[in-house]
Formats: sequence, C-alpha cells, structure tokens
Amino acid sequence: MLFVRFWGVRGSIPCPGPETVIFGGNTACLEIRADNRLIILDLGTGAKPLADYIIANDIKKGPLDIDIFISHTHWDHIMGFPMFAPVFISGTKLRIRGPVSYNDETLASIIGDQLSYRYWPVRQSELSAKIEYEELKETTVDLGDGLKVKTKYLNHPILCLGYRFEYQGKSIVTVFDHEPYRNLGLPF
Repeated sequence: MLFVRFWGVRGSIPCPGPETVIFGGNTACLEIRADNRLIILDLGTGAKPLADYIIANDIKKGPLDIDIFISHTHWDHIMGFPMFAPVFISGTKLRIRGPVSYNDETLASIIGDQLSYRYWPVRQSELSAKIEYEELKETTVDLGDGLKVKTKYLNHPILCLGYRFEYQGKSIVTVFDHEPYRNLGLPF
C-alpha cells in the first residue's frame, strides 16, 4: 500500500490559522508510507506536527528508521528540521537526501547550520539520532523492497528536484517550486 498525507503545503512563509484550516498553513512537508516504510518529503514547518504524530503512533513500534528527501534547500523547505522531534531520540536513523547548489556547501552543512546558537538553542552535535546525508542529482534511488525513487531537475533559482516514488505498481510524483522557462516565444 502507498499512502500520502500532507502536513504542510504553503510556500515561502507559514501562515497557520482559521483561514488556512482547509488547505493548511504550514510550509512543505509530506508523509509517504510504503507499507511499513516511512518517507518524508521536505522539512518545512509541517515537520513539527508530523513529528508529533510519529512520536504518538510510531515510536512504540521500535526505533525510527526514516528516509527524508529534500526538494531544495530554500528556507521554507527545511525550517522545520530543528523542531523535528525524532532527531532527539536515541536509536533513530535518518537518511536525508537532496540537491545542493553550491560547491562550497554540503547538504549536512545547510541543514545542520540551522542548529547553531545563532539561530537555535541546540547544536547539531547534541542530536541523538544517527543522521546520514546524501547529495542527489538526477538519478534513481533503490530503497529496497520494490520501492524506487526517481529524481528530475526542475526550473528554480537553485538546484531543485522533483521526485517520483514507485511502489507495487503505484506512483506518487511531487513537483515543488517549478517556474516556467523564459523566452518560450509566447506572447506574454
């Protein structure tokens, strides 16, 4: 079974409140379940309520083992990381994958730099979870058990990936922050 739940759908800035109850006010965060596998796409502010759900429902089943895919490293897609409670739980394994636009940066530094005293009261070295980072380009990632993820470059000011998750003949495709190309010869 392939299942998706949206925990955040906003771009740029979170705006939770009564006006956004139907479509949500948190920034990008999706939960994907492929039977017992948990995959998260983007760690916007929706990562906080997702983490609350995971703690209430999944932690009792044993140590957490989570694959996280980041579409790109703009703030609204990663700002929920410091509030993602599983990073503080010993025995948790997180594999964070995503693109990096600049040669002098790594995915680990971009995500982890949020955890410095300048921005947050907890440092990355204080996290209990085992976190692995993998930088992606256009590729296919085999997660095992018949679960595959295909990536595709999107048009955005920084390197951005769309994802296609395939499992048991079903697929889910995500395309966030993709702008039209200029100079298409169109009259507008």
